Amino acid sequence: MPLKVVPRRDRKLYRLVKRGETLKLRRGETLYSEGDRSVHLFLIRAGHLRLYRWNDQEQRGRGPALRQAAAILGPWELAGEEALLPDAPRRLTALAGEPVEATVLEGREARRVLQTSQKTFEAFLRAKEEELTLARALARARSVGGAKARLGTLLLHLSARLGKPEDTGIPIPIPLSHQVLANLCAAHRSTVTTLLNDWIYDGVLKVEGRGYRILEPDALRVGEQREKPPVPLT
Repeated sequence: MPLKVVPRRDRKLYRLVKRGETLKLRRGETLYSEGDRSVHLFLIRAGHLRLYRWNDQEQRGRGPALRQAAAILGPWELAGEEALLPDAPRRLTALAGEPVEATVLEGREARRVLQTSQKTFEAFLRAKEEELTLARALARARSVGGAKARLGTLLLHLSARLGKPEDTGIPIPIPLSHQVLANLCAAHRSTVTTLLNDWIYDGVLKVEGRGYRILEPDALRVGEQREKPPVPLT
């Protein structure tokens, strides 16, 4: 779960962001690669990043270079948290999912801000708590509702992070391929395609611009719907 920040609420962080260099990436460009030495963090100002990991076969030299999406990062979220630790290697590869604008932050200075700023430290702890909450929700969805529950949980999570509730639903305002969604919720791409088409047909979702709009959030809470109290014996 990325750390989402609002620099103007934290004077130390705001000063650091204001001094940072602006970096622009075209769609598909690499920001950093798995195994690189970590020096900088990146505050996304516009667009989104996709974080990928290489599959086990490629790492062991037994197959073609295949990558799997591991996370999505959107506006006002920090990428490259490894740089908070001295010389830590990058765990994932970051690619621009669309044109991206980001502010470059020096890792040591960012670590100092995190250590001395109460607001930013609390935001960091909340991000880690949300990360554990999502992991538990996906694990529960795996046992209760299968791929449908996992995809529904993922879409609700992305809408909460990247969109704002409106009278006409909750937007997910970034382009997401069926394969990326399949990677993120550990499902087959064909299964994700079928589920999305069913939800669109039923009026639960609709395609909107670059992304989706959730029209019926409760319909995506598949696991919760199945967890009904037992029927009493008579």
